[in-house]
Amino acid sequence: MNTSQGRSVSRRQTPSGPAQISTHLLGPYPIVASFLERMNVESILRGFLGGARQGVLDHARTLTVLIHNLIVSPGPLYRIAEWAAPLEPHVLGLTPAQKSALNDDRVARALDALVSERARGIWFRLALRVIKQFEIATDRMHFDTTTVTFHGKYEGSVETPKITHGHNKDHRPDLKQLLFGLTVSSDGAVPLHHHVHSGNTSDDRVHQGNLEDLRRILGRDDFTYVADSKLCTADNLKHLVSYGGTFVTVMPRTWGEDKRFRKTLRESKTRWKEILRIPNRRRKDDPPDIFSTCVGLDKTESGYRLIWIRSSQKTRDDRLYREGQLRRAEAELGELDLKLNRRRLRSGPAIRRAVKEILKRLGMRDFLEVKLKERTQLIPRRLKRGRPRAIDPVRMVKRRTWTLKIRRASKALACEKRTDGVFPLITNLKTRSKREVLLMYKYQPYVEKRFSGLKTDLEIAPVYLKTPSRAAALVHAYFFALVAASLIERGVRQSMAREKIEALPLLPEGRMTKTPTCPRILENFSGIAWQEFMRGDEVIAFPIELTTTQKEVIRLLGLPPQVYK
Repeated sequence: MNTSQGRSVSRRQTPSGPAQISTHLLGPYPIVASFLERMNVESILRGFLGGARQGVLDHARTLTVLIHNLIVSPGPLYRIAEWAAPLEPHVLGLTPAQKSALNDDRVARALDALVSERARGIWFRLALRVIKQFEIATDRMHFDTTTVTFHGKYEGSVETPKITHGHNKDHRPDLKQLLFGLTVSSDGAVPLHHHVHSGNTSDDRVHQGNLEDLRRILGRDDFTYVADSKLCTADNLKHLVSYGGTFVTVMPRTWGEDKRFRKTLRESKTRWKEILRIPNRRRKDDPPDIFSTCVGLDKTESGYRLIWIRSSQKTRDDRLYREGQLRRAEAELGELDLKLNRRRLRSGPAIRRAVKEILKRLGMRDFLEVKLKERTQLIPRRLKRGRPRAIDPVRMVKRRTWTLKIRRASKALACEKRTDGVFPLITNLKTRSKREVLLMYKYQPYVEKRFSGLKTDLEIAPVYLKTPSRAAALVHAYFFALVAASLIERGVRQSMAREKIEALPLLPEGRMTKTPTCPRILENFSGIAWQEFMRGDEVIAFPIELTTTQKEVIRLLGLPPQVYK
């Protein structure tokens, strides 16, 4: 979300002499400043990074201004002075002298301080402040990871966290990355803790350290930890259970229990019972997602509880995916059939290897039956050179040719359809119903929503920094912005639910939305400014006039009306 900066001074010639109209742009920055003040961001940063020397702009205030920029109008750091130029200094918490000292070098030095050893306690103090000030529920935590992709070689990145190659979740294996781990609450998906790891760090190795940090931050061991299947390793679960923790996660397909149950599903029919129905919010005409459960393997070999779930939407997705893979395999095998009997595809073993590679790569080995048929042809060979004549002697030569016969394994496909949409949840919660455990796991996509906001609205990439440590520090700064944006969104939505307000006209053209996001909320304040008319000794100030929607949003956020006075 980019705020229009516009021109700040306009000069005109009037009958009474020259005059000028000054536009003092405020935008949504007073709202952001109010939340950053409630989060106590500047005070926390100054407590760890120190104050300014001789009145110079210090690291704490510089980073606070950077957070304003990331939330409202993200862009390259070398444009930060240009971005701040038309803004009133006080909306960013600056004096005119401090505003003139703001530049990309000043921000770069503040980023260096943010990744120094003295800054280690910032995140602990910030989490405590947010939990207390905004009354965040801490009974359940959701964790996931994503990658922050970088363009460039970053050959000097040798210290942890290293910008390096790894499993890229943006589908860019050619680029280097950092691994960003995020923990959010079940109360509005507010980010409470994060880690920045080297780009080649495996997801299953970050959970134990994250759990220990959460125990210190929350001051309790009885919270429920929800994560994806990377949590589901023997060491991770053993560590979590050792101090009495509870968890909900998905069992990987590689576990023996999963393979045995799917084999049972293929061999016999199973009765499923509906436990949850969720309407399709994106396409109202589409059917709802129906979740069902059944009686099956109810424990793992380690004694953890197993809950088997089948989703109607996932069932459709699985079948569509398999049909697509089948058609792709049939097309590739058809192309292979046209290439037979030439070059390297003249022998039976070579052809079988090519067929096996296609079926294995597309995962269709069990669902397509491919037979290699041999045929012998008699081909006439002339025994005399020159122009061919009817009376020339010929010799019939036997030539062996190959063809492929492709057929779908209908019985195997029918059996496989019984496993579509099925996934196993694993937990050590013994008193919660299957529906409750499923609802806990269904909140996990809200972490993905935070990642989506990080990469789209806040535009975390591309990163225009050459120094690896500063690039990592910028990711830390984005965490501040993500927390503030989440709290703004949570504030409006909670007030709407409390006052039973169904929707607000926050979308373009005044369209209604039931789920306002931070960018859409702040966009409605992007043009707020007050004008000042000056002609000689005459000065006239035109006050700010807020719209009905703007007043309503300010009220829902719990801010005083004087925030724009």
